[in-house]
Amino acid sequence: MFYSKKLYKLKKVKHCFFSRKKGFSKGIYKSLNCGRGSKDKQKNIRKNLKLVAKKMMIKKDNLILMHQTHSNIIVEVKKHNYRKKIIADAMITKMKNIAIGVLTADCVPILVYDIKNEIVGCIHAGWKGAFSGVIDNT
Repeated sequence: MFYSKKLYKLKKVKHCFFSRKKGFSKGIYKSLNCGRGSKDKQKNIRKNLKLVAKKMMIKKDNLILMHQTHSNIIVEVKKHNYRKKIIADAMITKMKNIAIGVLTADCVPILVYDIKNEIVGCIHAGWKGAFSGVIDNT
């Protein structure tokens, strides 16, 4: 597990970057594969997600991942949608006690935190197109 020195200093936010190591997946998926859309055995993916949730100190049901599409779609995660399939390449939320996450292979994960408004975000920065977006909280 890896941490950002700047985010680590913030007491209100927990974060972590996981590597492929120490997962339950086997064969060509041998890793900490959390990709529900992969052809890996679903039981291995569930075990991997459970491990990630445990390390993040949250319930597995409160671990929110996107179905990433290499798009410019941003979704705000709220009480009415956090249990639904989120199709996007960025998520933001003000909700407490949930973890939002991004899966990457050859793309870049970006984590952001707005100290003033207490908003966390994660972004999947991929090669298939540029990402840009604006959030107006007013």
